[in-house]
Amino acid sequence: MINFLHFYAQPMNIVYLEMAGMYLIWLIMMLLLPKKPQRIISTICCVLSVGLILFFTIYKRSQGGELSLIPFISFTKIKEQPEILRSMQMNIFLFIPFGLSTPFALPERLRHKVLLTVPAGMVISACVEACQYFFSLGHCETDDVIMNTIGAFAGATAFLIYTAIKKLINKRRSNKWKHIRKS
Repeated sequence: MINFLHFYAQPMNIVYLEMAGMYLIWLIMMLLLPKKPQRIISTICCVLSVGLILFFTIYKRSQGGELSLIPFISFTKIKEQPEILRSMQMNIFLFIPFGLSTPFALPERLRHKVLLTVPAGMVISACVEACQYFFSLGHCETDDVIMNTIGAFAGATAFLIYTAIKKLINKRRSNKWKHIRKS
């Protein structure tokens, strides 16, 4: 069984390092893999990330049923309840793997993969929050949807960085061949 509680209870600086490491390892792996294995691994990771999101947000929840529809209300409560900040950060981190894997899993012909990934993350998050509300599981909060969407975007930025690096590599290769042809 996955021990999310262990991850959740770690000091935040360790969590930041682990998330940054995951981000870098993913980016390097995607840069080194050919397209087909890249897409297969990304699809598997995307499905796993959605499964883990559902597991941690619906299956592992206790009875609750509170509803908070006021955006950013959590920010006003941080001083009295510092644990809210950790919860918000963990909501961001929960969706980073989804954001990392989804753009690479989408078909090659699709453009604007990040613009598809971020709303998809928001829709998944909104569906999770709706399930939490309808089945009285945990707390249904607008802030969770906002933080989850930020997480999906943060993960999807790896695809933007990947694309920029690939363009730079291709440009250098192209310039190298032009120089060789001129000789």
